[in-house]
Amino acid sequence: MTSYTPVHLDWPGLLNARDLGGMPLDGGALVRERALIRSESLSWLEPDGVRAARAYGTVRVIDLRLPVETVEYAHPFGGPAENGQAREPGVPEYLNLPVQEPGDPEEGPWAHLYAGMLKRRPALFARAVGAIADAPEGPVLVHCAAGKDRTGLVVAFALSLAGAADEHIADDYELTNSRLAPRWKRHVAAIDQARAAYEEREAVASGEAGDADEGELPVWLHTARRTAGTRDVMLDTLAGLRAEYGSVAEYLAHGGLADRQREELVKRIRGEG
Repeated sequence: MTSYTPVHLDWPGLLNARDLGGMPLDGGALVRERALIRSESLSWLEPDGVRAARAYGTVRVIDLRLPVETVEYAHPFGGPAENGQAREPGVPEYLNLPVQEPGDPEEGPWAHLYAGMLKRRPALFARAVGAIADAPEGPVLVHCAAGKDRTGLVVAFALSLAGAADEHIADDYELTNSRLAPRWKRHVAAIDQARAAYEEREAVASGEAGDADEGELPVWLHTARRTAGTRDVMLDTLAGLRAEYGSVAEYLAHGGLADRQREELVKRIRGEG
């Protein structure tokens, strides 16, 4: 299989921003550069990073996080109240299009978690993919919090529709683990420190040593402690989707993606038409 190295975007504050241009597609085609970008939350962007994202020509930002997440970690290009509003020249349009609903499960084995998300929310995934297809000409950036799970699924569907092999999609999915490793290591260190402090407090209060109750610790630290999904998780997810629905295209059509949108998305990513 043809090797592929994505274009890393050096946007200060982000570790996981990459242009998917150059990924091999069927028929000898390649993903067009400046068509589809993925990253972690843009709330990490430093001022120079915001300027870099604008200078790259980004026309639309699709934020897959829940509204409550956008309040806790503000976005430099907008929030749910500004969904789809006209922006000044050079400022990307902001769309908050969650692929989950509040209360959806967020814990469990990765493949099981993804299968549940897809079964519950086909309309939300179709809406997100459709927003890539319907964007103005120029780079579209898709992100969630870490840029791995929700982003990984939406980007996987877009790439699959355009003719990318599952192996390349899975390799790109797994790349997030190494890109975010420095940040995750800091998070793991933080949870270890929090656990040690909690156990020390409990020992002082009770006179006995005890294990930390993870319910006392921040949710984001639980997430940092989970094992990162590997490429096999994405391969299994795509295989399971096809077993259930026939194809990625049929799954998204089931969720409401129009044929016109699917065709426009393929043209955008392949640079055809």
